[in-house]
Amino acid sequence: MKKTYFSTFAPGLEKPIDAMLRKEGGVAVERVLPGAALYRSVREPSLPYARQTFLVLFEMKPVKSVDDALRRLMETGGWLDRFPYEETQGKRFRIVTAMGDQLVAANMRQVDRLERAICDQTGMHTQRERPDVELWVLCRPEASYFLWRIGKRPIARQEGALRPDVCAVAAFLADCGAKEAAVLGCTGASLPQALRQSGARTTCVCPDGESAARVSRRGDGLRVIEAPSGHTGLLEASQNAVLLPLAPSLARSEESDALLRGALHEASRILRERGRLVVVGPTAAAAGVLRRAADFAELARYALTLSGQPCAIWLLQKAEGGEGA
Repeated sequence: MKKTYFSTFAPGLEKPIDAMLRKEGGVAVERVLPGAALYRSVREPSLPYARQTFLVLFEMKPVKSVDDALRRLMETGGWLDRFPYEETQGKRFRIVTAMGDQLVAANMRQVDRLERAICDQTGMHTQRERPDVELWVLCRPEASYFLWRIGKRPIARQEGALRPDVCAVAAFLADCGAKEAAVLGCTGASLPQALRQSGARTTCVCPDGESAARVSRRGDGLRVIEAPSGHTGLLEASQNAVLLPLAPSLARSEESDALLRGALHEASRILRERGRLVVVGPTAAAAGVLRRAADFAELARYALTLSGQPCAIWLLQKAEGGEGA
């Protein structure tokens, strides 16, 4: 039987996320919302491109505050029918309250009432530190939700590294299947791992020995070489896709422009004709150089925020006869 799930992701990636969800077996998409998707699935989903995923216990009309949502939950018992009772016995839980993507405090009297009702009906017990289960009261512009969070919390990542969910989207856009892909300027394992999980035979071109060692330790099944992005040593026309991650903190300068032009020239050289280039990075530092890259045609651009900076994912395709940026 299909259950309803709610997943969040980086706002701005709605179109590729919609396409990725529709490729999932046993999934029926109901709505793709700003930074979130509501869908039905025959099995509990494990989506690498989602930030968080929840089982939907109850959906309500929009409200002004989490306290209003808590009161409305206590006025109806419909959410009790959707509890996964096979998973509740002996579990310890806490209530999390949020407005959009911000956690907010709620009236503790209202929280206590909801906690007691859940304990009475499910056999669960409250535990606010490291619980087995998080139950979210999430208020968004289109609706308010009562949710059971599934999956583990994300592992702390290396400072400046791309989030795994964004990497999964970039790998999907590369669309190279089981063929050759290269990551230029590779300083972490998340992006090449996402490519490898999509089936690609992946080469990591790392700018220094420290990065190469880090990627080698974490990237089973990856080919790792140490070389500058502008001179990789890879064979001409040997790659079906090239991915170029740029640090969100990268500022535009003559030096950064020159380095990016060099990487684009090398990407054009090693890509097969009509191969794909996926660039992830800050808009201010990359947009102008990419706009003038004559060897590539822009297929799509998705604006998003990374590490608090305006960024984008650019999907480009090598033009016929392209010989360098």
